[in-house]
Amino acid sequence: MPIVTCLHCGTPFSVNPARLLHGRGRYCSRSCHAAARTLERPERCQLCGGPMPPGRAHRRYCSRECVSLAAAGQARPQPRDCAACGCRFTPATLRDRFCGPGCEAAAHGLDHGLFEDPWASGDIPPDCYGRDLFRMPDMVLGF
Repeated sequence: MPIVTCLHCGTPFSVNPARLLHGRGRYCSRSCHAAARTLERPERCQLCGGPMPPGRAHRRYCSRECVSLAAAGQARPQPRDCAACGCRFTPATLRDRFCGPGCEAAAHGLDHGLFEDPWASGDIPPDCYGRDLFRMPDMVLGF
């Protein structure tokens, strides 16, 4: 059995390989797991991006002012860096991480652009069992 170090106390312990395969076996005991769950996690306010004060780690906003601004619909996302290219942009929503669809496609490993013909490269063979060996253009998908 492999030897793993506990993420909370640092004690080495042995774990069944199947538990490691499923992402388990990170803590040596239930008490270490419970203690690790109660630790404060550094998170950011969704409105202003400031650090969360102690005791509010699992909430969305850092203060009453941010809660009232968000409730009033005045929540304006702060400018941030694109996760793919690093350029500065103002997101449309609080969850946007990329400056555009091209950067999002590049970050997810898609080498073709939006609505590009997947049969053009020859990776997808034509249907050899169909009557027609040519492909009709699809007006919905745009190719």
